[in-house]
Amino acid sequence: MKVPKMRRTLTAAAATAAAAVILAGCAAPAEPAGSAGGGEPKGLKIALSNGFVNGWRLTLIDKFETEADKLKADGVVSDYSVVNAPGENSATEQASQIRSLMLQNPDVLMVIPASSSALQPVIEEACTAGINVIILDADMDTSCGTVVRNDYGQWGADSLQPALDAIDGKGDIVINRGVVGSQPEEAFHARQLEILEDYPDVKVAAEVNGFCDSATAQKEIVGVLGSLPEIAAVPGCIGGMGVVQAFESAGREAPVVVFDTDGKSLKFWQESGLDNGSFAALTDPGQVVAAVYVALAKERGEDVPNEVVLPLVQVAQADLDYWVDALGTDEYAANAWDEASITAALEAIAAGEPVEAPALKK
Repeated sequence: MKVPKMRRTLTAAAATAAAAVILAGCAAPAEPAGSAGGGEPKGLKIALSNGFVNGWRLTLIDKFETEADKLKADGVVSDYSVVNAPGENSATEQASQIRSLMLQNPDVLMVIPASSSALQPVIEEACTAGINVIILDADMDTSCGTVVRNDYGQWGADSLQPALDAIDGKGDIVINRGVVGSQPEEAFHARQLEILEDYPDVKVAAEVNGFCDSATAQKEIVGVLGSLPEIAAVPGCIGGMGVVQAFESAGREAPVVVFDTDGKSLKFWQESGLDNGSFAALTDPGQVVAAVYVALAKERGEDVPNEVVLPLVQVAQADLDYWVDALGTDEYAANAWDEASITAALEAIAAGEPVEAPALKK
């Protein structure tokens, strides 16, 4: 997909004022932005619109700012900004925020949408304005925007299959659901049910709604644990630290669990000495770095698919010490995407081959 280089002038009437906190990336471009004749981009203005803030997204923002600073030092980027929409993931407020950003004439607009459907009209406005639009961590059907995301069905598989392997495909398990009713959770859970059809010796003893949160998972497990038989595994949407604490408080042996990929959870896993096949799996905040290089490929006029689906983050026992040493308490593990690994990913997608996550830089 190629990006139009002509920017249409936007009038003030096209934008709605939004209250937003802007973390600016400093100076104005020293030369006209863009790429000459399909060459390397120079002096680009990049804006990132984020629907809400949590620990995972703070890691994503940090990865974005770090990479943008590197590109700024190389002259590829002249200015960048991160704008967090006010409120609790309000699509209305984010749409207003995006229209305000459009008045600043960014070359690249990256959006983590509060709602894929509700924000589609404003994304189309940005496309019409000739802005290079990248949608992150969500699926969206647009006329020109490129989606860079993880696959929620694959997340479901990555959060179940290692547990089934660890228990040799037999035993009672508890499924820890995510945000029930959301599109990602539906794909996540549907894939898990498909996989379980091939495991007749695995019985789902219960389902809990852990909402991808360790404290909630702990509370939900405590509420049902007294009525459950011996549980071999609790696969699902992370929350492993809370699950282990629930079993320990009941005087029961901890099952195979799925830990969060933040430093605190991985440190807990390490210090617990739990070595029963437990693991960590979560969507990748490093996808924002991948998205930056996808945007640059579009700026060069390269053929880029409408959707770039990347691997998630997985932490096995063998890599646990590496990640504990690498992460701060509230930081989340992220795949180390760079220009070379994204070039390889785009080539793999074009060839219909699996995309490989970058190797750990130990």
